[in-house]
Amino acid sequence: MHLGCFVLGFERWDIIDYVNENMKRKPEVAENFITVDKQYNFLRLNDVAWQLAEQLYSMCGYKSIFALSGSDANEGAIKLASAYQKQLGQMQRTKIVTFENSYHGSTFLNYNMGDSLFNDPFYTLKKYDQVIRLKRDFDVNHTNWDEVMCVMVETCSYGQGLAPNSKEFWSKIEQIQQQGVVVILDDIFIGGGKTGSFVGWLNLPVKPDIFTMGKAITGGYYPLSITMYNSKIDKVLPTEFDWEHGFTHNYSLPGILSCLKYIDILHAEMPTEEHSRIVLTAKETFEKAGWKIKKQFGTLFDVTRGKENKFFVIPINATDEYYEVLKQNLI
Repeated sequence: MHLGCFVLGFERWDIIDYVNENMKRKPEVAENFITVDKQYNFLRLNDVAWQLAEQLYSMCGYKSIFALSGSDANEGAIKLASAYQKQLGQMQRTKIVTFENSYHGSTFLNYNMGDSLFNDPFYTLKKYDQVIRLKRDFDVNHTNWDEVMCVMVETCSYGQGLAPNSKEFWSKIEQIQQQGVVVILDDIFIGGGKTGSFVGWLNLPVKPDIFTMGKAITGGYYPLSITMYNSKIDKVLPTEFDWEHGFTHNYSLPGILSCLKYIDILHAEMPTEEHSRIVLTAKETFEKAGWKIKKQFGTLFDVTRGKENKFFVIPINATDEYYEVLKQNLI
């Protein structure tokens, strides 16, 4: 469904209508729309962005920085980890640890961290020498963690064929976190409802300091991504933190509005038990059509039959009609 973005399908006019109507009524741009927050007594620009930030905080307890794409959010996460280490006086922590068979985006920094879906993204550029890529079965004692700023890992890697990381792997990540390394989870491909909740990593045995989201968080209709950070990061950053990252349309109002509407839809239409039914029905459909499930994570399926191999993102609102169409395509 378009790289895992349109998880409600392609005909959710309610999301488009909600965005259009709100953009007509309140074209909230920073230059000409200001409201006063009575609780905190300061000026609020782009009020719907505050609404979304507050709703996300109530859902998961993390604060938000909005961005335009997954690549943007991941690069922002690295810079936020760097700002955190600088405030602590840890200037020697310059290294970024990532893992083989990872993908984190298409900017220069991101494909230095993970280029599993690229053939040759560097052309004549020299690779960034502050990135350390480890194997998934790495020995935690073979890296000088006092030099490491952060570690970034996907909730579940598409580049690794949806093979989930082991309990031992996550235990090592927790051990690294306790040594002062900022843990960043790239939840962009997995999050947005594919695992039964808006945040995709909730069932993992680790809690990140920072995580990123994108793709499906607007239902796929408008671009938006988010860098989210916990209280540990927030407490260290100064009150007047100078955030040196962003682009003209980072606070994409259509993206923010569509995310608000998408979250409402998830809460109203997608209870946990419905997610379980959708996953079970998908499994039965593949098996009855003679396809073997190689890997599965939430509503993401990697299936094979003979020499054929296919990858599916099942809509999180899949109906009987959808499964009939899927069955025909699998024959």
